[in-house]
Amino acid sequence: MPSAKSSRNPEGSPYKLCLMRHGISVSRGTTAFPADADRPLTPEGKQRMREISRGLRRLGYQPDWIISSPLARARQTAAIVAELLGPDIPLDCSESLRPGGSLDSLLELLGGHSERRRAMVVGHETDLSDMAARLMGASRHARCGFKKGGCCLIRFERHPPQPPGELVWWLTPRILCELARQ
Repeated sequence: MPSAKSSRNPEGSPYKLCLMRHGISVSRGTTAFPADADRPLTPEGKQRMREISRGLRRLGYQPDWIISSPLARARQTAAIVAELLGPDIPLDCSESLRPGGSLDSLLELLGGHSERRRAMVVGHETDLSDMAARLMGASRHARCGFKKGGCCLIRFERHPPQPPGELVWWLTPRILCELARQ
């Protein structure tokens, strides 16, 4: 186990983790996409994610790494966010963000990149609600739902992030779209 000194962020700034739910996708059971993992964003979902991303940019949010679930709708969401927030943002996929994935595995992945202090993860419900609750030190039953395209920012004093973190903001897609229009 690392010492308290080595687990602190080397620059002394906090670690910030944004959790985002993927955008509006093709309905489950659609014959064109029989496999759940292949369901893409709808045209409306893509447009809405562009607007949400503009809202995040207006808010001043700038990740230095985006990690997505490997499912099509999450990968597309992450790509849109990366395109609008900065084309040089590294974009990776992780099995830990697949439905039923492991928070411990995600934290291990985040911990392996001490140079990145503002990560965004794009995933699925109900996993994101469970992750948010656990990351803030609450029980799984303290779930707050993520709307499609909604996100929250949790701040940690240490790297790698260790619960409990502090909720900075929890924004619905509607609020982010309103920010984009201002």
